[in-house]
Amino acid sequence: MKATRLIVTILSLMVLAGIGYGLYRLFTFSPNFQMPEMPPPTVTVARPVVRAVDEFYDFIGTTVAVEQVDIRARVQGFLEKVHFVEGSRVKQGDPLFEIERTAYQAIRDQAYAQLQSRQAERVRARLDLERVEQAIKTNAVSQQEVTTRRAQHDQAEAYVAAAEATLKQADLDLSYTRIVSPIDGRISRRYVDAGNLVGAGQQTLLATVVRLQPMYVQFYVSEGFLGERLGVGAFDGGSTRPFFIARENEPDFPHAGILNYMDNRVDEGTGTLLLRGELPNADEAFLPGMFVRVRVPVGTQADAICVHDRALGTDIGGKFLLLVDPEGVVRRRPVGIGRLVGEMRVIPSGLSADEAYILQGAQFVFPGMKVNTVFEGQTPAAPAESNGPDAVPAQE
Repeated sequence: MKATRLIVTILSLMVLAGIGYGLYRLFTFSPNFQMPEMPPPTVTVARPVVRAVDEFYDFIGTTVAVEQVDIRARVQGFLEKVHFVEGSRVKQGDPLFEIERTAYQAIRDQAYAQLQSRQAERVRARLDLERVEQAIKTNAVSQQEVTTRRAQHDQAEAYVAAAEATLKQADLDLSYTRIVSPIDGRISRRYVDAGNLVGAGQQTLLATVVRLQPMYVQFYVSEGFLGERLGVGAFDGGSTRPFFIARENEPDFPHAGILNYMDNRVDEGTGTLLLRGELPNADEAFLPGMFVRVRVPVGTQADAICVHDRALGTDIGGKFLLLVDPEGVVRRRPVGIGRLVGEMRVIPSGLSADEAYILQGAQFVFPGMKVNTVFEGQTPAAPAESNGPDAVPAQE
């Protein structure tokens, strides 16, 4: 069986080889043979659209609180009371925490008593000085006695000043036992529960208050953007330049603000510059630390050249278009690309408004190939004598 199969296989190969050789001889030596000509393929072409386009730049930014205050214990003691609901809104002056006051009240009272004593000593020293100053006029006392009384009076004055400072510090420490909100905003959770010792060796962090209205948005731009679009003095004397932001899940940029700050130096490592804008954030939709998309308008281009984005090709050299020249030959053209406007892509360089680019059928052609063309929206007809993009469809 194996020998039979081998013989059949060999015979089949010989037959196929004979047929192929016969066809080769026929096509090679036949004087009347001509290869059939295939008609050029038909592609759909379009001309660029010239239109006014708003120019802008997009960046990624982060939200930053206009004001953020860490609430810390400035004196040592046991935390007695917590007066707020975690995550709630607080106003400036609202009580937040209380640290035990008994010890600090006692220190304050002691300082006040010491001040009263020193003031009494000052009164006595002043009266003694006045008495000897009268007595020296009749030589009833010596000059040394006057000098001694004057020194005692000055010392009494110093003691009173020291006692007043001690009382002021005691009052300050006592006030630190009652912690109030320094700003309007929204407070975080409490980081320490009542009953714990705070302020021992360090100023214990108790909570954080952030102001949410307005909200800062900061982002970095390249130094090229600074030179071309803004300029170093862009924010001198204030700015009214608008910007727009959007959260990750928002298709458009519905939130508007005003750019109000530009840093005074470019980062040497990254070549970028910090810009900051202010967003009203009336609905408090943004919280500090969020990543947002930022759009900065920079003007309007009145005569931007736009093509259908789907007509663009990509290779290792970048973006390109396949054009059809007046002779109907496909040409590859590298182009620069701008932003997307709907389904159209702005082409800032590499294309003029009177050239025709292939919109459909580019996958069936290659540069240097001749094609028939039909403009977008037209019905294909029989090819005319000219195959270029300006050809008129033949009439029946």
